[in-house]
Amino acid sequence: MKIRVLGVMLISLAIVGTTGCAKRRLNKMNSEEDQLFGKYDGSQYEKDMVQAGDQDYADRGQGVSPERLASIQDTITSVYERDLGRCLQQDMEAYSNRWIAGTFTVEFTIDTKGQVIETKLLEQDIKERRLPPGQKEARSAKLFGPCIEQAIFKWEFDPPPEITYKHTYTGKVGEAF
Repeated sequence: MKIRVLGVMLISLAIVGTTGCAKRRLNKMNSEEDQLFGKYDGSQYEKDMVQAGDQDYADRGQGVSPERLASIQDTITSVYERDLGRCLQQDMEAYSNRWIAGTFTVEFTIDTKGQVIETKLLEQDIKERRLPPGQKEARSAKLFGPCIEQAIFKWEFDPPPEITYKHTYTGKVGEAF
């Protein structure tokens, strides 16, 4: 019984002692903040700050809804990624090498009917990742670019975007990926 009472007294004393310490610490922090604020009050600081004022934003036009953007990306990954593999297959057969892989970026325009009306291969780093015996340099894929541009022209998107929309797609193809 005496041990319990002693324990309760020690805990109570610790709480009371901690409360005073915490309060002193909080007061010190507040005074340091006030001092810091005082340094900048009425100084060049306000002139240096960039502030957004009341600006009148003109109508920026229409956009594609996030749902349609997600639908476009989902259609590419679930339906049209096979085209990417088929186009890569042409280079694999031409070089007799299954270890061709890399990344590419293609941009294409989708009209309001869901048809692709323009396509352009922006970047391509698709090449042999393992060289055949005796070969010194990796060959780049030559057939992939024209093939993928041709394939994308056949793509259709349903539901179509609300406006004519230019989409950029970056992908990876090949065994190494």
